[in-house]
Amino acid sequence: MALALATAGILLSNADNNIIPTAQAKTQTSKNKKLTKVPGFNPVYSPDGKHIVYSTRNDDGTEGRLYKKKSNNNAKGTAITDDNASDPVYSPDGNHIVYVNRDKGNVLYLKDSDDTEDGEKFNEVSSLDPTYSIDGKYITYSNADEEGRLYRKEADDDDEDDDGEAITDANTRNAIYSASGEHIYYINVNDSKLYKKDADDDDDGDSVSGIDAYSFTISPGGVYIVYSRTDKNGLLYKRKLKDGGSGSKIGSYTANDPFYAPNGKKIVYSNADKNLNLYSIKVK
Repeated sequence: MALALATAGILLSNADNNIIPTAQAKTQTSKNKKLTKVPGFNPVYSPDGKHIVYSTRNDDGTEGRLYKKKSNNNAKGTAITDDNASDPVYSPDGNHIVYVNRDKGNVLYLKDSDDTEDGEKFNEVSSLDPTYSIDGKYITYSNADEEGRLYRKEADDDDEDDDGEAITDANTRNAIYSASGEHIYYINVNDSKLYKKDADDDDDGDSVSGIDAYSFTISPGGVYIVYSRTDKNGLLYKRKLKDGGSGSKIGSYTANDPFYAPNGKKIVYSNADKNLNLYSIKVK
């Protein structure tokens, strides 16, 4: 999807809520490390932390093919899809990747993580932000054909005509399961607030006090949340999930799509102040 143009001092975003670079870059801190020399979106770590999968950027600003790279260098890596794609996420066992196929109507595709094939079609609806349940049994996603409602489908269900069941009425983005698997956190598009719901019911749940976010990530143990703060030009903030308030700023860059490393010691993100190159930042 096409990115909007940026103008000096104004924060803009594309249709996927990726923040667009402003003309005024912020000062880099020593905690940040550059991971690519090319723009990228939606970076995620493999469960073992050795690789990062991300969407490249086409010349028109839209998401390109998925690439897989080592997490400890700044190489571009290797293409693992032929189709343009976005929103990749690994299965908990690391064997599969589910993603949005941009060339096939934004439906979900499921592929082996170690090959370069596009994989198999998983559903029939325009989808966003897929995620696995902690036990790997379900794939949960925002159904764009149903006003962004959160849907859940069994991961081993190979009937592409089955889209699963709706588990919210709300327009959702960026759903993530809690560490226990008992709850789901998501952004309510209508108010940009973080919500928490029971994973096994169809109630929308309740808002989490103090957090307005473009995107977020939860630490592996479920203690911390790091989020791209809406009212602070997308800067990264961190707090304990159980606490109130906004937390503390941990970076000086405008950030898209933060994602915790499996060891909980760093976060990868797309740096909107540095041409959307991927960066990592250390966290305590």
